[in-house]
Amino acid sequence: MSARSPYRSVVAVATAAALLGYVGCSRPAAPEAGKPPAAPGPAPAEPTAGPKADAESSGKVFPKWAGPRAVLVVSGEMDGYLEPCGCTGGQMGGLIRRQEFVERIKAEGIPHALVDLGSLTKDPTAARGGFEQAKIKFGIALKALSAFPYSAIALGADDFKVGVGEAFAQFLNSQDGPTKLLSANLVPGPGFETIIQPHVLVEAGPVKLGVTAVVDPAAIEKLSDPDREALIPAVKPADEVLPAILKDLESRSDYQVLMVQAPPEEARRLAKAFPGFDVVVATSEAPDPEADPQAANDGKTMIVNVGRRGKYVGAVGFFEGSAPKYQRIGLTEKYDRKGGEVKKIIEDEYRGILKGVGTVEGFPRHDYVGGAPGAKFVGAESCKTCHPNTFLKWSTTKHAQAFTSLEHDPKPDVIYDAECITCHTTGFEYNSGWRSAALTPALKGNQCENCHGPGSKHAGAPDDMAFRNAMKLTAEQADKNRLCYKCHDEDNSPKFVFETYWPQVLHKGLDAYTDPKVHQGIAADPAAPKAN
Repeated sequence: MSARSPYRSVVAVATAAALLGYVGCSRPAAPEAGKPPAAPGPAPAEPTAGPKADAESSGKVFPKWAGPRAVLVVSGEMDGYLEPCGCTGGQMGGLIRRQEFVERIKAEGIPHALVDLGSLTKDPTAARGGFEQAKIKFGIALKALSAFPYSAIALGADDFKVGVGEAFAQFLNSQDGPTKLLSANLVPGPGFETIIQPHVLVEAGPVKLGVTAVVDPAAIEKLSDPDREALIPAVKPADEVLPAILKDLESRSDYQVLMVQAPPEEARRLAKAFPGFDVVVATSEAPDPEADPQAANDGKTMIVNVGRRGKYVGAVGFFEGSAPKYQRIGLTEKYDRKGGEVKKIIEDEYRGILKGVGTVEGFPRHDYVGGAPGAKFVGAESCKTCHPNTFLKWSTTKHAQAFTSLEHDPKPDVIYDAECITCHTTGFEYNSGWRSAALTPALKGNQCENCHGPGSKHAGAPDDMAFRNAMKLTAEQADKNRLCYKCHDEDNSPKFVFETYWPQVLHKGLDAYTDPKVHQGIAADPAAPKAN
C-alpha cells in the first residue's frame, strides 16, 4: 500500500519560468515570469539574512528540511558531460562533484537512493571528441554511476546512438554491478532479456521506493542501426505496460517513481493518466531546469526535471506525516573534491584509455576545404619569416599558450583528450594538421592557420595572388561566419562577444613587405617541423 500522505497540499503557485534560449554550463541568469503550476515543497529563494540565512550557512546538505526519513537523488540527461562543461571558470556539473554531494548526504546519515533518467551520451556523430571517444565515455559513465552506486538508470534513445550493438555490449559489461538498467516497454532481443529490467524496488532506509521507466517508441524507431531490429525487436506503448507495473509497485512500496524518456509533454500526460505515481521524472528542453517541480493530480504527483549536461541533481525528501518535498541542487565549485573512486575513474582511467588507444592520433581527419588546393599546415614559425610583427602580436596572446595550458592542467593527460586538444592545437581535424607533440610539434597552440587556413602554398609563393587570397580573412568575415565560436562556445566562453574580444588579437597592418627576401618564399615542409 502506498504511503502517500493525506496532508499533501494542493496549492500551486505560479513563479519563475525556465530560462529561454540559454545553453552552456555556467550559472543561469535570473528566471522570468510565467512558469506552469509548481508542486508543493520547493526550496524558496536563497535568503540573505535572518534565521533562514543562518540555516543556509549551517553546512547541512538540506538546511531547510527537518529530519527527512529518506532522500531520493535524481539525475539524468548528462549528454556526455562527465565533467563540468568547459575549461572556463564558473562551470557547473560533473560526476566528481555529484559524488561529493552524495558523500555529504552519507556523512549526515540520511538514508538515500540514486536514480538516473539516462541519456548518458548524445549524438556521438557530432561529438567534439569524435565517435570513438564518445563510445569510451559511455562505458566510463556506466562504470562511474555503478561506483556511487546508482540503483537504476532509465534508458533513452540517445543511449543507443553509440550503436545498438555497442550499447548492449556495454550493458553486458556492467550487468554484474549494483545498478539496474530500466525500461518497462522496451523489449530486448533473445538472450538479452535479463539486461534490462521493467522495474526495481529500492530501499532508502525505512522508505521503500518502486521505480520504473518508459521510453518513447518513436525515438527508438528512428534509430538508423542495422542491429536495432534484432536487439530491440519491439517497444510497447507506455499505456500498455504501466497499469500492471504500477499495481505491483503500489502493493510492495511506499512511493512510486516513473522516469519518462520521451518529450516533456508525454511525462505530463502519463502523470495524469497514472495518478498512482508520486514522482514523475521528465526530460528537459534546456540545460537549466525549473527550480520548482510541477504539480499534477491536484497536487498528488510532482513532476521534476533536472536539466541537461549534468549541471544539476534533484532531491526528493520523504517525511513522516507530510508530503514529499523537492530541491534542485546546482553542482558548483562548492562540491569540488580532491579524491574518491569516481574521480579516479574519470581522471585516471578514462584519460588513460584515451591515451592508450590513441584517440587524438586516430581521430578521423579530412582535407581542408576552401583553401589553396594541396596546401598543408606548416605552423606559425613559417609565417614569422615574412610576418614578424604579426607573429609577435600573436605570441603575446593566450592563443599562443593554448597547448601549454593543457600541459599544465591540474587534471592528468588532457593532451590525449580530443575534446580538449581540438581547440588548443592547429589544424586538428585535417589531414595535415595536429596529431601529437612528437609528430607535429610545430602545430602546438591556436595558431594563424586555424583562422586563415593551411599556409604551405602561400609560404612557398607569397606573391601568388590566388594563394594569398585563399588565406585572406577579414574581421567581418570571421564574425559573419562565427569562426571564433567554434571554440569560444557556450561551454568554454559563455560570455564571448566578438566585438569585445577581437581588438585583443587585432593584427592588421603590422608588417611592411619592402624586403625583397619576403617575396622569395620559403620551403615550408610540414613533414619536417624541426627545421622551422
